[in-house]
Amino acid sequence: MANAVFSPRDFKAWVIEEATPGTSPSIESAMFQLDIDAIAFPSLNPNQVTAVRSRGGRILHADDFFQDNEMRVIEVSLSGTFHRDKGTQMLMQSVTGMALDDSSIADITLATAPTGQSGAYGDTANTGDNKTFTLVLASPDVVDGVNIVMKGCLCTNFSINADMGTDSGLYKFEATISSGQNPDTNNTDTPAGTVFLTDLISLNTLSSASTKLAGVSAPVITAIGFSIESPAVYTGFSSTGYHSYGRGSEFTVTANATVKYDSVTKGLYNSLNTQTADTATNLFVMPQSTAGNCSITVPAGILTDVTFNEGDAMMLDVAVQGVTNGSDAVLTLDIT
Repeated sequence: MANAVFSPRDFKAWVIEEATPGTSPSIESAMFQLDIDAIAFPSLNPNQVTAVRSRGGRILHADDFFQDNEMRVIEVSLSGTFHRDKGTQMLMQSVTGMALDDSSIADITLATAPTGQSGAYGDTANTGDNKTFTLVLASPDVVDGVNIVMKGCLCTNFSINADMGTDSGLYKFEATISSGQNPDTNNTDTPAGTVFLTDLISLNTLSSASTKLAGVSAPVITAIGFSIESPAVYTGFSSTGYHSYGRGSEFTVTANATVKYDSVTKGLYNSLNTQTADTATNLFVMPQSTAGNCSITVPAGILTDVTFNEGDAMMLDVAVQGVTNGSDAVLTLDIT
């Protein structure tokens, strides 16, 4: 209806693979909805030239204004509830540099020496490679609002966090998505596809006896988190935006946990102080009791921080960073 009042919660986020990078398929079917709590809507940031010329004295003349809306990076942040579904999987595949594949649910891995997906937008030679995806930020209706359609997207940061003090340890995710293509900011199609699943994952279902942190077994955990960051790089130019896309020089995997300070964890503070080499095994192992419920494994890495957390009970905030050992995957998310 006309003159509706929308809530920010009314907007939806959908994703779909692209067969040709930067070419959005129809959004009226075969999409996957993400379970979103909040969307940080993108800033358009067009390139504008507004310098005063000698033509008209001290006021910008109308003929001297110039705007380019192609050569800029569009970025959006999302946060919501984690599900082991194909929409969330697409974000995880993208940030780890895996080929996008929505044919089934598959484990997510960051290889020993990842390079990430790269290529040229619109390059038909890459048809079927499924390197990029389209993100749709859907308006509640297209009478009083319109959709924002971002094509040629890459996920540049993905994290999972869970805290027993928030929603009883429910797994939540955050993602940053960017594109080097000009978005469609006036789309009136009706997105359709598969709604996110109803399964929920929590710290409550961790296999607590099998958890590992910096080589320590079975710490008492109240919160965990992990993040993978893989910046996107865009180069060249075309009539629709940048010509090519790729990844920055480094994939960064970090993880953290808040654990009870006791006989099991008391050595972590000294371990950081005296650390001379990486923890070769069992750096960050958070197995779920149910297979496929996103067990997280970062086998090798270094301690980056151990801080006393002075709450009702003495806790330790422990932070680690994953490293490659030359053979194992740096990160594995078991979702099958």
